[in-house]
Amino acid sequence: MMNSKKFQKLVTLANEHGINCQAAPEECLIASLPGYDDFLLAFTWSSTVEEEPSEYELIAISVQDITKERTVAAWQIPTYLFSNVLRQAQMLVAAHIDFIRE
Repeated sequence: MMNSKKFQKLVTLANEHGINCQAAPEECLIASLPGYDDFLLAFTWSSTVEEEPSEYELIAISVQDITKERTVAAWQIPTYLFSNVLRQAQMLVAAHIDFIRE
């Protein structure tokens, strides 16, 4: 179970990057993906290596297609790359939509 301090750190990180999220029962945060109303962005702490500085903690991210009820993409990044999450997710969803249309 994620402690509340660690969970709040994740909420703060998301808010700092313009991601308005809400807590989910699975101890993750979910948010609508801007520009793609049928897709959700979900993220949580993936792992922590005790010897590493906090910026190297990994965040697990996934993008869900709500209408098809499937995961479009899932990846992990260190916290210092979190500012790229929205752009990455939007690019992956655009590629997914193009693939589905073909």
